[in-house]
Amino acid sequence: QQEKEDLQGKLRLSEHLSQTAGKCEATPAPSKNIDLEMKQLQCKLKNSNNKITKQSATVKSLKNEVQENEERIRVLETKISRLKRDLVMKRHLIEDLRSRLKANQENEKASNETLESLERKVKALTEECSNKKASIDSLKQRLHVATKEKSQYEEMYHKAKDELEKKDLKLTNLESKMIETECAMTELETTASQQLHGLAKQSAQALETVQKKLLLSNDKVEEFIAFVK
Repeated sequence: QQEKEDLQGKLRLSEHLSQTAGKCEATPAPSKNIDLEMKQLQCKLKNSNNKITKQSATVKSLKNEVQENEERIRVLETKISRLKRDLVMKRHLIEDLRSRLKANQENEKASNETLESLERKVKALTEECSNKKASIDSLKQRLHVATKEKSQYEEMYHKAKDELEKKDLKLTNLESKMIETECAMTELETTASQQLHGLAKQSAQALETVQKKLLLSNDKVEEFIAFVK
């Protein structure tokens, strides 16, 4: 632009000189030089205009490229912010899943401890039942012995009638106690069986629920890892 202004100034000067030379007829030779210089200056001016036009087109193209790049940068920044937001959400989701997994593991541990405690109780009840059963067998053997003794002492009925009545009374008490013991044993076995069945069912359901939750958590974590990759 500065060169264009200089050339325009020179051109105006040349035109002024040409007009001045046209008025002076006594000096035709300098007028030709001035015309030649004016043509050269016009050519330079035309070339400068062409260069300016090309440079303007180049500047316009560069401005368009800059605008396109700025638009791309805005789009990429938007995508990056959205990806960062998604990443934060995924991290929160992973932390939530980890906390749930930890809670499920703790619940499973507590369930296992409860199950072990119940197994110990059942084992103790089983041992107690076995001891009571052995005691009942012993009582049955004694009853059998007493029955044999009764049959043996029937011949001595008249002599040992009083003693036999006492033994019959003891035997009746013993039989009533044995019946009560058998009823208690039956009720105890029924209660223990029901409790064991209910506890086994609850433990199986709890373990199945925990396993399902663990499988779902693992699937979600694997999906998120694949998504991040």
